[in-house]
Parts: sequence; C-alpha cells; structure tokens
Amino acid sequence: MKLYKILPIILVIYALVMAVITYPRYQASGKWLEFWGVIVACVVIAILLFFILKRKQEIRNRFK
Repeated sequence: MKLYKILPIILVIYALVMAVITYPRYQASGKWLEFWGVIVACVVIAILLFFILKRKQEIRNRFK
C-alpha cells in the first residue's frame, strides 16, 4: 500500500477512535456542533492530505 493512502487512513482511524472516546462527554454536555465539527474537519483534512500526497507521488514518479 502506498504512503499517500496509509497516512489519511491512519488519520481517519484516529478521528474515529477519539470520537468514540469523547462521545460520553459530548453527550452529557450537549455540544453536538463541536463534536461533529471536529470529526468533519478531521475527515476533510484526511481527504485533502490524500490528494496532496497522491499528487506529490505522481510528480516524483515523473522525474524518476
């Protein structure tokens, strides 16, 4: 598996684990906008990271 796939997958897994761990706290406080905002932001960053790293790898392959 390529590095440009591994790093975003690790980031998404991290976000999911943190969401599961912090779910009871957000459920008690009722700050659902913050909860979902952090998860969505992390997933968006992972998607952007995937495309940036893929593009970087394509450029490296062209110059080899």
